[in-house]
Amino acid sequence: MQDASSRRAPMPAVIRSSMGSARGWVIACVALAVLSWATLPTVPSYDPFSWIVWGREVVVPHLAFFVGGGPSWKPLPFGFTVIYALFGSAAPALWVITARIGGLLGWVAAWRLAARLCPGRWGLVAGAIAVGGLLTTQDYGYYFMRGASEPGLVACTLWAIDRLLEGRRGSAFWLLIAASLIRPEWWPYTVAFGSWLSVRGGAWWQSWRGRTVVMGGLLLIPLGWFGPPWLGGDDPLLAAHNAALYNGQLGPDPLRAVIGRAVDIQIWPLLAAAFLFVVWVVVVDIRRRATSTRGWVIGVLGAFVCIWWVEVIVMTIWLGYPGLERFFLPAAAVVCVLGGTGIGGVGRAVSGSVRDRGRPEIVAAVAGGMVVAAMVAGSVLVSRGAVDLLLGAEGQAALAQRTLNGLSSSVAAAGGRRAVLPCSSSFAAVNHSAQPALAWDLRVTLQRVGSAMTRPGVDFIGPADIATGIPAAIDPELVRDRVVARRGAWTAVALDRGGGGGSCVGR
Repeated sequence: MQDASSRRAPMPAVIRSSMGSARGWVIACVALAVLSWATLPTVPSYDPFSWIVWGREVVVPHLAFFVGGGPSWKPLPFGFTVIYALFGSAAPALWVITARIGGLLGWVAAWRLAARLCPGRWGLVAGAIAVGGLLTTQDYGYYFMRGASEPGLVACTLWAIDRLLEGRRGSAFWLLIAASLIRPEWWPYTVAFGSWLSVRGGAWWQSWRGRTVVMGGLLLIPLGWFGPPWLGGDDPLLAAHNAALYNGQLGPDPLRAVIGRAVDIQIWPLLAAAFLFVVWVVVVDIRRRATSTRGWVIGVLGAFVCIWWVEVIVMTIWLGYPGLERFFLPAAAVVCVLGGTGIGGVGRAVSGSVRDRGRPEIVAAVAGGMVVAAMVAGSVLVSRGAVDLLLGAEGQAALAQRTLNGLSSSVAAAGGRRAVLPCSSSFAAVNHSAQPALAWDLRVTLQRVGSAMTRPGVDFIGPADIATGIPAAIDPELVRDRVVARRGAWTAVALDRGGGGGSCVGR
């Protein structure tokens, strides 16, 4: 049995959390995520809907397991969707709820870390600013509302740091494993930490049992990333190939573009605050010729941000990755924590200065609060675009829910799978972003549904909006044979070569 002292070696009290147990926060976040399902539009976006379709293929006997025709492969979400497929039509909602649990836990972790690094009551202010910064990172509201994996990735990142600061090495290790099953950039960090545990992590971790646990955890990474794509598509490197094929729209100067994305993903006032705060802490420690535990942690977090940036930039320039903004989210989450801590620290310093001049405690607190409020208000004003994106996320999700519900109605009106795909060779197409939703409604693999009408079949034509993307491109040799169904904004049209009305082109 694992020795308690080797599992947990608490950090000094100056950086320990006083914001309750992790278990309590998990229970609260689960309850809130379920409540969000009952009160907010709950529909997956393109990527998660594809994972849900793949998960169903594992448990439904008549479906072949085919990993392809969709987004890049991610093992951790797939593991959840296989389980949720057992619950039938509830699977999409169950996955979105799970993703929102991750999003809520990310907020909690950002709050805890900033409060931990900014001592005293100003830690609560620092935590609130960190959460606000996290919410205004690019597209975070969209990711949260539509079941993307990014909020869960942020939660794994920040909670791994939190657990490390609590001395919970085992929890931190498994959180890093989970993060590594979402983004490959985490692999070297996880392998390095697992190796350290086996060598210097304590008596239990250095025993054969501990090393077996580490090796088993690390083995999950290659098995998860390469195993299912190989079994379900004969391409163990599917994720890497899809990433390399994706057009990142980097323009003529990819290096400048990808650096710009690293900077732009979080609001720049918070990035500036994080940079100045880390520099200030490092300079103070250098002048004192002694590094405090808190200063060491802040310096390491700052270094992590820089190393993560370099890693993503190298993968983009030399390995052909698209260098999307969301690849920088783990670093951006840490920036939000550091920036919130820095701004909270300014309020603490101002309050302390006023108090040292003999002013009453309430006056000192008000003075510090006014400075912080001014900094936050200024940040909001210069980052209005990010705030507007956050406020518009619910409306976008509601639009997506209405549109995809309309697609489901049009599939039913067309006669369902048997009518739309009467033969094994039958084909259907739809607006690009609605491809996995149509595959889900038709109960087929993504292989049977395209985002381009390349051969005779049924084309579901919907509105060209943010929820569905542009309608499927149609091969010029195909001509309209007949309208199969109309429901709301959707029209299902049978297309054939020369209007022959073949028996395999819908009924």
